[in-house]
Amino acid sequence: MACEETVEDIPSTTLSTEESNSASQKALDLISVSATIIDIELEIEDSVELIEIELSTEDGAEIEVYCRRDDGSLFSIEGESGPFNYDAVPGNGLIPFSQAMAIGADNTSESLSEWELEREDDFNNNFVYSLEYSNTTITIDASDGSVLEID
Repeated sequence: MACEETVEDIPSTTLSTEESNSASQKALDLISVSATIIDIELEIEDSVELIEIELSTEDGAEIEVYCRRDDGSLFSIEGESGPFNYDAVPGNGLIPFSQAMAIGADNTSESLSEWELEREDDFNNNFVYSLEYSNTTITIDASDGSVLEID
């Protein structure tokens, strides 16, 4: 969110059925509620090929999961719109979204408008949650839940 990104769409015809199925299952496994896959695309972001999986929950929340095409690992998750009454559990020692959301609620009374989990150059390329509220952005270390920044 805070850094400049170069994003380029790749024609979806280059995505194999096996890649699509594997990435789709990974995205659905990360989210704690029933969701429908809306779209799957390939993108290049900062020279990394990514599989983008767009999900919609039964309540209308929109979530985008990005996995690296080369090894299938998680690249980022974006909660585009609420309601945010679901959880995302990234694994690999990272705190779940519900815990990050509770930490954010301890630091502001504003309503959450969107969120993202991604590696941030400003924080030693570690995974961080960026929680965006109407007037505040709270950045949380995804490995230990510490608040790194409140803007």
